[in-house]
Amino acid sequence: MTLARSTIDWRHVAGLGVALVIAGQFSGWNYGLASAGWANMIVATLLMASLSFGLAQCLAELSAARPHAGGLYIYCEDAFGPFAGYLVGCAVVVALTIGTGAAAEFISAYATHVFGFGGWPLKIGIFAIILLLHLRGVGEAMRLMVGAGLLAMAAILLFGLTMLPHFDPANLTLPGQRLHVDPRGVFSCIPFAIWLFIAVEQTAAAAEEVAEPARNMPRGIIAAVLTLLVTAMVVLVLGVGGGGIQHIGAADDPLYAAMASPEVGGTAGWTTAFVGLGGIVGLLGTLFSLIYSTSRQIFALARDGRLPAILGRTNKRGAPDLALLLVVSVGVGMSAISPDKVLLIVVLSLSLSYVVLLASFIRLRLTRPDLPRPFRAAGGIGTALVCMLLSSALFAACFQVDTTVLAALGLLFAVIVLSYLRLPVRGAQPSSLLPEERSVDAS
Repeated sequence: MTLARSTIDWRHVAGLGVALVIAGQFSGWNYGLASAGWANMIVATLLMASLSFGLAQCLAELSAARPHAGGLYIYCEDAFGPFAGYLVGCAVVVALTIGTGAAAEFISAYATHVFGFGGWPLKIGIFAIILLLHLRGVGEAMRLMVGAGLLAMAAILLFGLTMLPHFDPANLTLPGQRLHVDPRGVFSCIPFAIWLFIAVEQTAAAAEEVAEPARNMPRGIIAAVLTLLVTAMVVLVLGVGGGGIQHIGAADDPLYAAMASPEVGGTAGWTTAFVGLGGIVGLLGTLFSLIYSTSRQIFALARDGRLPAILGRTNKRGAPDLALLLVVSVGVGMSAISPDKVLLIVVLSLSLSYVVLLASFIRLRLTRPDLPRPFRAAGGIGTALVCMLLSSALFAACFQVDTTVLAALGLLFAVIVLSYLRLPVRGAQPSSLLPEERSVDAS
């Protein structure tokens, strides 16, 4: 079983990366403002931008050397064996599937303000439409994701231009307070700052469907991270400085709340409506992209014998239909959970996968120096070590989530481990670092 390879180039990869993340720039990041203020949030954002850029470099090297739909999972398996790969793959699947629920809830919040309706009918309808579009194949899906990402970027840039005349440093703090930075505050903001960039690494899931992956994957991944850094600074500096921290710190639709705040005039004009619409489209693009990446991760795990083989089935258009149906079904249920709790679960799971991925990068550099690497990460092992330190801090910071959620997540991963021990590996081959050494038709 194989995925359909198409004419996707680096621009589509960059668009996928932006679409995966852009929802986090319309919603979610602002909870860090309520946690510890703007100054601590800006420092945390710069740290997480450094992590994302370094991680993108390492991932670009791996995906160019080893194009595979499994992305992070297969690189960890190459370095540390099937159990490590399986755990990382499942961590990514859990995080991204849960993340679809948060994205759907944020769409509902924006739609309620822009169109006056939202809730369950809207969320179920969106999931159903996205599922049908994905079942038509990768070409149609990728074009829609790139289009959504571009429109969302345009909305953020318009938002920045609108907020610029209203920028006032006094808006960056609550009345009577002053800007200050402290290590504890930065630490508490880290899980929310990464939301401005998180999941861009999942572009690696497109590696099997990209033309000339050795050339297009690195260019696309790095272009996506640099684009996201620019838009992140727009919302964090101009958004807060124009709209006021007190109005957007706890909002589910912070950009819309900023434009409708008294500091900006408190009126909902055409620009406010366009930014709100851009938020909806951006969130739709992220939801679309999350479902795409998660279904490919499940497909790869099933094809390699780590999950039930039936999940590795594809339809006549080359789309993994049952994996898509599973992701959508779980996502609908997860949209009932509070987004701030979902956010921390997503970050906790993905940050753990980052640590293992970076360790895998280092191990493969040391044990397989002969592996053809069309692209090499700047800084090499040094970059990976710095990113491992930042990823470890990110993982530790996520334990702010309440104990009930942590217990549920721990139970889920216990079930995942037991499933690995009980599930026979069907049709899987020993992991190979070179594409020509493996069969693409494992079933």
